[in-house]
Amino acid sequence: MRQLSALLILILMLSLMAAPALSEAEGMKTIYFAGGCFWGVEHMMELVPGVKDAVSGYANGTVDNPDYGQVVSGSTGHRETVKVTYDPELVKLEELTELFFSAIDPTVKNRQGNDVGSQYQTGVYYADEADGEIIQALAEAEKRKHSAFVVEIEPIRNFWEAEEYHQDYLIKNPGGYCHLTREDFDRATATGLAETPKVAVYRRISPQEAKAAIDAGENPVIVDVREPFEFVQGHIPGAINLPLGDLSRSAVEQLPDKDALIYLYCRSGSRSASGAYELIQMGYTNLHDLGGIIDWPYEVSR
Repeated sequence: MRQLSALLILILMLSLMAAPALSEAEGMKTIYFAGGCFWGVEHMMELVPGVKDAVSGYANGTVDNPDYGQVVSGSTGHRETVKVTYDPELVKLEELTELFFSAIDPTVKNRQGNDVGSQYQTGVYYADEADGEIIQALAEAEKRKHSAFVVEIEPIRNFWEAEEYHQDYLIKNPGGYCHLTREDFDRATATGLAETPKVAVYRRISPQEAKAAIDAGENPVIVDVREPFEFVQGHIPGAINLPLGDLSRSAVEQLPDKDALIYLYCRSGSRSASGAYELIQMGYTNLHDLGGIIDWPYEVSR
């Protein structure tokens, strides 16, 4: 009986070890980049918003758990590789791969910068077959830009973390050697940044501000929401007439770009505000209430 209990406990422990851990890493994805010396590639990837971790290591070799001396001898077939863990909600695989391609020389084999040896062979290694299809397509597009293309595109077969002194090397040694450039690092900081969502809110603009913006080169859509008979009697040059009573329907047809710069006016400020709020509720994000034409001190067209 005691033996049976011990066996059940052992089975339970093994099942818990095999179960996926529920942690902050859940929902993250992983990709592996070999781009020459891993110090610079790791640092570049760590600068990308959305990358949660970048670890230097040795990939796709023939020896288990190699040390740096074995790898640089060229006898193990390992590539200096960076394991990148990222949040796909913040940065796409395509963006990371394009950043990688922009930082390497894909035309040379077993070399990047001043570093020569099979451990410096470039490659992108994937753990997910769907990711592999994306990377293959990106590689085909990149290949057309160059006279030669020798970057390995393969599944990841094995990955061993490099020694601790290699991790975050350029943070520990700010003046340390790196074959990548400041421009590569600058591109990394802008990779995966989503545009700030545009919000439809009420904005007011004075005739003077509007005229100054137009004179400075702004090209707004100027919307007159008065009745047609009022419009023909005099309107701001370039304005289109979308009468207030039919504004929503007319806007769908004549104002398809909801992010376009729009100056809206009527005869009086209160009716103009009414029209502005109507379009804002429809989702127009760059609309400015110009008020009443009675306050427009500049020329009008008839």
